[in-house]
Amino acid sequence: MKKLMFAAAAAAAFASFAQESAPAAPSAVTPDEAVIEEESEDSPIFWGFGNYGFYSGYQLYGSLVNPEPTLQGYAELNANLSLCDFSLGYVGGGVWSNTDLTDRRRDSYGKAFNEWDFNVHWGYTFWFDDEQTWGLAYRTSVVWYYYPHRRHHHMGRSTATTVDWNHYVELVNPYVIPFANFVHEYHESDGNLIEFGAKKPFEVCEDLSLTPSATFVWRNAHYGWCFPNYGHAENGYRVGSGIATMKLMLEANYKINDHFGLFAKAAYCHIVDPDLRNAAEAAHGADYGKYKDFVWGGVGVSFNF
Repeated sequence: MKKLMFAAAAAAAFASFAQESAPAAPSAVTPDEAVIEEESEDSPIFWGFGNYGFYSGYQLYGSLVNPEPTLQGYAELNANLSLCDFSLGYVGGGVWSNTDLTDRRRDSYGKAFNEWDFNVHWGYTFWFDDEQTWGLAYRTSVVWYYYPHRRHHHMGRSTATTVDWNHYVELVNPYVIPFANFVHEYHESDGNLIEFGAKKPFEVCEDLSLTPSATFVWRNAHYGWCFPNYGHAENGYRVGSGIATMKLMLEANYKINDHFGLFAKAAYCHIVDPDLRNAAEAAHGADYGKYKDFVWGGVGVSFNF
């Protein structure tokens, strides 16, 4: 009896290519990305992964939420589903957290563990061949963002929470892997956003892999997170829909043993939309979107079980 276990460490991918994380998707997820295993008779039903790391700032969708150092971590637990020896994918839950290491946002969000993002998800890989070299990986997740110490929040809402519904897909293959993440944000702005791009894992040696990637972000006029506004927020005026940002990233993963590893990542982020660049130049939107071009990165430990 054979079942498929899609151990996707793409919750930064499967939660937002993670990472970088927050009002949109857990980010700093870095165990072995998109690991696909064939489950044998004695394989466990339950499996999971996670990481914790130090980052030069809080980056989300190619914009800086906080330009000063943070600690961020993610963990999730999954269960494989099957019916009459037929795989139904996997279901699970995860949690991401952020701690600011400086006082820059203390007045608004507090400092230690000032954000918790909880998600529930289901995923499945549709294989196109018996060798399982080509397939379409899909994951849908609902994410709740909770700010336990916040004193005021974007858009002037009175709640400390917001909700996203994400749909992540990637074309699994031995070459370049295209991916897309469709996000609908319900509470803060009722807006839509799409991340899309491509990545290519390289095995440097048995225990070390490198993954360069390019990601673009499209958002509609209602999606306000991390993008500066013209005029005043209360008049509802925003720039139009379009490609907002671009991110070029290189990620390294080193396997210590079967359950623990180290990761490092560095990214160059660029605001593409000329109207958004002009707004950033004028310093509209506080820190959200103010930095037009910047380098961001982090290092940390990862685990899986």
